Amino acid sequence: QEARGDRQFQFRLGACHRRLFGNDCQDIHSSTYRDARRVGKINSSAPDCACEKYRMSVHSPGVVESSEILARFVFSPLHFHKKNGELMPNVFSHVHNKGCSVQRDSIANHNELVGFIERLLLLKEEFSWKGLLLAECQTIRVILTNKSTERAVCVYDTAENENPAHAEMCQTQYIEEDDEAELRHDQFVAFGNRVITTPTQYRDGSILNGLPDQLKTRT
Repeated sequence: QEARGDRQFQFRLGACHRRLFGNDCQDIHSSTYRDARRVGKINSSAPDCACEKYRMSVHSPGVVESSEILARFVFSPLHFHKKNGELMPNVFSHVHNKGCSVQRDSIANHNELVGFIERLLLLKEEFSWKGLLLAECQTIRVILTNKSTERAVCVYDTAENENPAHAEMCQTQYIEEDDEAELRHDQFVAFGNRVITTPTQYRDGSILNGLPDQLKTRT
């Protein structure tokens, strides 16, 4: 009976922790949303990827599962060298400071993805959508730092009102400035070694075909 009472106490304590910390993670997300030093502030408030266990956004359908497929959409000229047309390291550079946006491909529906790409293309008339890089979330979460066995990247659910499949990759507090280039390399490896899934290949071209006619040519 005493053991049962201890288990009940631990359950109530855990439920209280989940409720309080879960709310804390949403507060952290909302208070740092437009902050250029967002990643550092998340790490200060919730180190060791603590907020992966809780919904960070009120618009989120739930935390990002390790089995999910993540998509990093790439646009020209933003992510490509002008001279050789190759992907630049800046594809993943925001992982160090603002948070690197990805789409949760496993849960994103057709209309959400079409709307996401359409908004970006309308934002900058010189943008063209070149495709995306794909990775299983688990391959991101198992990236370790060079100097320890500590994790290098967290993946958080940071859904937006018009984009509920939005998530972010953020470096952990263990990454130092001289580790950043290696981390970006490791992310490229995790995302298929720079192999781009083109708009015509992605979902059999259905997302491309869903774009307004005036934007279909910008690929």
